[in-house]
Amino acid sequence: MNGKLFSRFKDYNYILDKMLEEKNFSENAKNLLLSMVYKIESSYKDYSMIKAVFKEQNDFFDDIINIISTYCDDLVLIDPKSEEAKKFKKNNVLATSNIKEKSIRALPTEQAILYGIADIKPKYFYITKDYDYIEKQFQKILKEGSILDTTEVIRNFNGWSWNLADDANINYVSNMIYQVIRLLLDEDFLEEWQNDLTNNVDYIALLRKNMEEKYGLECSNKFYIALAKLIFSLSLKNVNKKLEEEFIEAEVELETLNDKNNYIYDISKKKQMIKKEIDKIDSILCDEKKLTREFNLRNKKLSEDMKLINVDELIKIFNNYKKEYEDEIAELNELEKPSSYEKAKEKLKEKMQIMHVLKEKKTIRQYAIEFNQEVIKCFSKLLEKIRHKEEIIELIYKIRYYRKLRVTKKEKIEDIHSLFSNLEELSQNTVNLACNRKVFNLFCKDLKCNYMIIEKALNTMIANYEDVDISLEIKDGKLIVTVYDNEVIDSKEEINYIITSKELKIKQKRPIPMYVF
Repeated sequence: MNGKLFSRFKDYNYILDKMLEEKNFSENAKNLLLSMVYKIESSYKDYSMIKAVFKEQNDFFDDIINIISTYCDDLVLIDPKSEEAKKFKKNNVLATSNIKEKSIRALPTEQAILYGIADIKPKYFYITKDYDYIEKQFQKILKEGSILDTTEVIRNFNGWSWNLADDANINYVSNMIYQVIRLLLDEDFLEEWQNDLTNNVDYIALLRKNMEEKYGLECSNKFYIALAKLIFSLSLKNVNKKLEEEFIEAEVELETLNDKNNYIYDISKKKQMIKKEIDKIDSILCDEKKLTREFNLRNKKLSEDMKLINVDELIKIFNNYKKEYEDEIAELNELEKPSSYEKAKEKLKEKMQIMHVLKEKKTIRQYAIEFNQEVIKCFSKLLEKIRHKEEIIELIYKIRYYRKLRVTKKEKIEDIHSLFSNLEELSQNTVNLACNRKVFNLFCKDLKCNYMIIEKALNTMIANYEDVDISLEIKDGKLIVTVYDNEVIDSKEEINYIITSKELKIKQKRPIPMYVF
């Protein structure tokens, strides 16, 4: 089925129902899939508002339906009373998928089925061998993050509210890393990385380049180092000998690089050795007797099914060898350039800085906190560059979502003491700018008190801030802030801050929209 066809329709229950006629799923499985679509439709507006998502609902459904159509021929619901279901629950597993067999086995819930659909979709996230020390762990994080990103529309939203309750099925760090990259860059970058089959693009270099363009070189570099150290720390649950050996090799290599003369000498030596190999090939290719002798020698060693058919085949093999050697020399020539030398040195220094996690006595939580300290700096840098009202509104929603991300099972980002002051400063500066640019109404002349008032509304679970009204009342020396969601009271809180009615910018007990309309 063609995904573009789907986007012309609004009734995805009908579209899915028609597609399911081609599948040999049980009636229960089909009904749960249709129920899943209904739940997503009910939640998507709030979900996209709170997450600051730019993916249209139609595109989201196109992806889901295309995955089922292309990659899933068998959807089995696990009996909740079975031994298999008990194993699922014990291991905090909702569903499993088998890409080769195009099958999903899931607990009988909409969330479990959506998890299975997200899991079975191919996810490539190619990473070059230059980053072999974080390659597998980073790919695992991105794949887990992608699944959690897709399932959040059901997991944390129910059509009425945004639910931030603890969920045993979540890898919090993977989700946090994926969501941070999404917030700082965008969905398109992660989608492109996930779907790219070419293996030609260095996406880590591209990530750093995009970060530099948005947040500056210093923020980009520090963000990457903190991210890589966090990723590397996650791979050290069992420190293996190979990683320790690689660290020692990197130390030796850096020592060699620090001696520029030795560095140039080593490159010259490698080039001479390669040139000797090229000369050997040329001497064989230019001499018919040597070529025939080489052909016979090779065929003696090869099994019948692997023997060369004629000398032309051998010539082709030698020319391929020669091309590889010439490419190596070209790479070495590039490394001899001063700019390449400095680049190689910096790259190795970064690798050493990241792998130094092996020697540090820090927990994953500590590396997660250091990572988020750099994330907050990126948001602050973005705030400095903001020029338009739309950008302020977008940042306000992003900060609201970001601070609710979990770092551990018990802690959200906003709960961590060492992050709170920087996060609070960022939020206050953002609100002050919003009031200054007439995005938000000014409720109090005292800017600190004004922030405390608006912060009460920003910290609610109200999806759309345009629905928020605020009323104020000074009573018994305290400021009472009442937050309304579409004229219904959402929260009522006291602020212990000395303020007089003269300092208020609005009449007491009168609800005023938070937004300037």
